[in-house]
Order: sequence, then structure tokens, then C-alpha cells
Amino acid sequence: MKLSKDKINLIKKHYDLNGYIVVRGLFDKETILSAEKYLWTYIEDNIKNFDKKEVNFTKNGDINSIHNFSKWPWVKKLRDNKNLKKIVNKLIGNQAKNFGAELFAKPAKSGMPAPMHQDNYYWCIDNACALTVWISFGASNKKNGGIYYLKKTHKFGILEHKRSYAPGSSQTLKYQENLKSFKKIYPNLQAGDCVIHHCLSVHGSEKNNSNIPRVGCTLRYIGKNSKIDSIMKMKYEKDLKKHYKKIMR
Repeated sequence: MKLSKDKINLIKKHYDLNGYIVVRGLFDKETILSAEKYLWTYIEDNIKNFDKKEVNFTKNGDINSIHNFSKWPWVKKLRDNKNLKKIVNKLIGNQAKNFGAELFAKPAKSGMPAPMHQDNYYWCIDNACALTVWISFGASNKKNGGIYYLKKTHKFGILEHKRSYAPGSSQTLKYQENLKSFKKIYPNLQAGDCVIHHCLSVHGSEKNNSNIPRVGCTLRYIGKNSKIDSIMKMKYEKDLKKHYKKIMR
């Protein structure tokens, strides 16, 4: 499937308006099935090579997330999708640069929630020209802990955060009661669908209490001229040390 220029312009329009956009069937199901089949073999063979701080487990001992997943060979294959490249470059506004990848496995019955946050509090990109592509490997919805968004929250800059002490997501918004007027949306995704969100969009997810795992991979991008804000980074890393000091006891 080749996306037309008009379709890509429409994707950008909705992304700019709401801070996120769902793209149905961006990846064909055969590609996703092949990727997922290789996924678990790769993890089993390489789990000892990951930094302990990069892997988060549920209380049952299952993998909930891996936060440095760029070396998985399928990451490059997914990034090479021609339609994805066109969309990302259109949304970023200039040539996009790769900025990492993550795995979110959120197993059935034990998958952990992700506190409400903004990605750029972690990333510290100076011009906030950055986004995440969340690729669904199966069903992802409200019932199995699917990602949710607060519409149009990307328009208000970096909001104040505080330490969450949640494994895999060290920060959460400090004044969540101020966001009650924003509509919370739970995209309903199937294998091959993806949702793309701005690095300032407020989002999170709830615990997976269902019998269905919620597996997805994220690809992150920043603008060609984007840089790390050293002051923002210093503040975040200071908080991160305190976070790990408590949860790694």
C-alpha cells in the first residue's frame, strides 16, 4: 500500500490538531507476525546483555518492557517501511533522525501501568521536535492496558513532573487534576496498526488485567536540527538517580 500525498497531509493535519494520530494497517500482518515470532527468540538469547536498569519485570517475573531495544534486527526493518518514512518526515517537518526504540510487552494479567507523562521530560529535546511511533503487534485497547492520550495537550509545553517510582516509567505529571477537562482517548489497535504521538502529548496506560497480552514496539525520532537541552537533562538525571536508588533496593 502506497500512501498518497493527500493522505499524508491529512495525517499531519490530525496529528497537529490532537497531538497523536492512528494509522491503520501501516504494516501488513505477515510482517508483524514474522517480527513477533523472532522477537521472543531474540530476547531469550540476549536478555543477559541488557543493562538491568533497561529491563522491567512484572511481579510474576515476566518481561514488561525493555527500554533500549535498538539492536533488535527487526527495528531496522520496521524503520525501512517507505510509508512510515514519508509520514515521519512530514510530521517532524525536516529530515528525521532515529532516536532509539523500546519494547512494551505488558503480559496478560500482570502487565504494569505506565504513569501519565510526557516523553520530552525524559528526552530533553530543546525544540520538542520529536515523536514516537507505537507499533501494535496484536490487540491493544482499554481492556488490556492499551495506551491512552489526553487530546491536544501537546500545545502547552513541558508540564511539571514528579518522581513516580514506577518501574520503567520514573516520572509522572505532578498536577493531574488540572487536566480533567482534556478528553482521554484509548485507541483500539490491531496487529500492524500504529499510533504516532508528539513528544509533548500527555499519555499513559493502565494495568493489563485481561487474558490478552499487549505487545508493541516503539520507534522514536527527532528532528535533524534537534539537540539535547543540557539543563533539562541534568535535572532529569538527578531525579532518575533518586528513582533508581529507591526501586533498586
